Amino acid sequence: MANISFDKGKGTLTAFGKVWPAVSGIKGKSKPLASGAYSVPAGALMTGTEHVNGVGFNKKYAHPAYKDRTGFGWFLWLGKGNLGIHPDGNVPGTLGCIGVTKSNTRALFEELRKRNVQAINVTVK
Repeated sequence: MANISFDKGKGTLTAFGKVWPAVSGIKGKSKPLASGAYSVPAGALMTGTEHVNGVGFNKKYAHPAYKDRTGFGWFLWLGKGNLGIHPDGNVPGTLGCIGVTKSNTRALFEELRKRNVQAINVTVK
């Protein structure tokens, strides 16, 4: 089973031997994702801007809030409520999700796509 770790204090998402800059919450508007363990079920990765083999598609993830600066939109559901990991879109910060702030998130998406057939553990601290 794959493991992902999000460190709210450092603003880093660590997964698959790599580190990506990330945020959660909007200062003064919404709280960051609660610390703890999340279990991402198999098949939880979705795209919204293009069809990708082995990944579900839903146009709601084409909304600017889910797109990186290259225009690619995707969402990984964390298995609880509406919480997920996605590019940090049009307004910096998220409404409780983990927003990846790198301008091009395709490399992370591809790592997630490779593992979309298995559950993933996400730890938030």
